[in-house]
Amino acid sequence: MAVHSLTAKQIMSRIRQVFPDAPEAYVLSLLNDALVEAGLYSTKTMSSKIDVTADKMFYDLSDSAKDADNNTLEMNKIYRVDFMDDDGDYIKIPRLLDGEVLMFDITAETAIEQPD
Repeated sequence: MAVHSLTAKQIMSRIRQVFPDAPEAYVLSLLNDALVEAGLYSTKTMSSKIDVTADKMFYDLSDSAKDADNNTLEMNKIYRVDFMDDDGDYIKIPRLLDGEVLMFDITAETAIEQPD
């Protein structure tokens, strides 16, 4: 499970497994202190270029993935994606904000259902 998908309830449950007798107010205070401390550090922002392949739908963006210059991507959030067209112009790919991932078959003209 990714760190960024943990809820406060899940974190509290994990703390309770280790410290079952700790008062809830104390644990919440520690969580708040940790959030404040984490907010003190700047976020690393970078851009990368990845070579694309015709008819390839998915690309490796894992922690071990490399960009076009063979640098490790080390990303945890993607804010935008642009593709360069044949004229050398960058076209921004719209971002889906509702969390629904569209799946297409390259050879089909309609979307295919995403499995649950």
